[in-house]
Amino acid sequence: MNKLLAGLVLLAAALSAQAAPTVFAPRSDQYDVSWGSIGLGDGTISLSPLQGNCYRYESATHPMAIVRWTYGSPKETSEFCVVDGRIVPKRFVYANDKRAKDGFTLDFDWAAHQVKTIKGGEVSLRELPDGTYDRFLIQLAVRQWVIQNAGKDSVPPLEVKVVDHRRIKAYRFVMAGREKLQTPAGTFDTLLVERVDKPGDSLRFWVSPERGYIPVKVQQIDDGELKLQMLLRK
Repeated sequence: MNKLLAGLVLLAAALSAQAAPTVFAPRSDQYDVSWGSIGLGDGTISLSPLQGNCYRYESATHPMAIVRWTYGSPKETSEFCVVDGRIVPKRFVYANDKRAKDGFTLDFDWAAHQVKTIKGGEVSLRELPDGTYDRFLIQLAVRQWVIQNAGKDSVPPLEVKVVDHRRIKAYRFVMAGREKLQTPAGTFDTLLVERVDKPGDSLRFWVSPERGYIPVKVQQIDDGELKLQMLLRK
């Protein structure tokens, strides 16, 4: 009987592990993208493996032809590794074929605790605090945090630092509630994760347990106005 019980326990554990979302599983998701009230076109967010325990996380926007001439086709690429379950950024690149002057690169040197910024031919070095992410990789960090805390009654805020080409900022995210949300991909029961550290500015993710806690809706709020919105298409 003890052997049977032990076998059932192991089986249940295996099934539970199999059912649990895997943060770093390869995937590619398509979104409808808008800037304010203007529909830009579609975008893709993908995660793919590199060598060892490292990955590439990428966002590419494909604007409609009439928009592309002025807006361009922005692309963000984050390369990172996973060390003891932690996301460790290695390199970030932002590029836009119509706005080359806006492009920049971040190289993370964790041994020296420095981040090197390359923008417009100029190179600068800044001190790099522990637990710092680039502005795109924060999406994956939030998703990992939600998965790790799913089902808990009380979840402390996620405190992180985010670096771009200008400065390093402290972000605080909270789980702000549940919401049934309609998207082009269907209707989902979601958890709302919201940045709350700066009044008037926010970053909101509606993540779906049904879809492995990926964001099915993303909003960027600046000075109280909706700037960027993404809705899952499929």
